[in-house]
Amino acid sequence: MTFLALDIGNTRLKWAQYESPQPGSALLAQGAEFLENIDKLADGPWSTLPTPQHILGCAVAADAIKRRVQEQMEELWDVSAQWVVASEAEAGLRNGYDHPTRLGPDRWVAMIGAYHRMLAQG
Repeated sequence: MTFLALDIGNTRLKWAQYESPQPGSALLAQGAEFLENIDKLADGPWSTLPTPQHILGCAVAADAIKRRVQEQMEELWDVSAQWVVASEAEAGLRNGYDHPTRLGPDRWVAMIGAYHRMLAQG
C-alpha cells in the first residue's frame, strides 16, 4: 500500500513515495523536477514506481501546472490525488488568517506536522 506525497511549488515539483501513509513509513523513492519538465514524469522518474494506493499533494503553482501533473498521474495510474487546502482548523491547529485558504497548503501541512511533532515530544 504505497503512498505518494507531492509538493508543487512555483519552480519545482518535489515528490516522495513511501511504503504506506503512516508516520515513520519507509521511503521508497524521491525526486524533484523543474516545472518545465513535469510533462516527462510518466516517461521518466515515475515510470518505474509501484502504483500508489494514496496520493496527497500540495500545490502553490497555478492550476494549469496542477492539471499537467494530474495528467501524468492519469497516464500511469488509476488513482485520484487528494489536494490539501488550508482550512480554518485541522488536526488540533487553528489557522489565524482572515481568509484561511490564502495560507499556502505547503505551509499549512508543515505547521500541522510541526505541531504534532511538538506534541509527541511533550
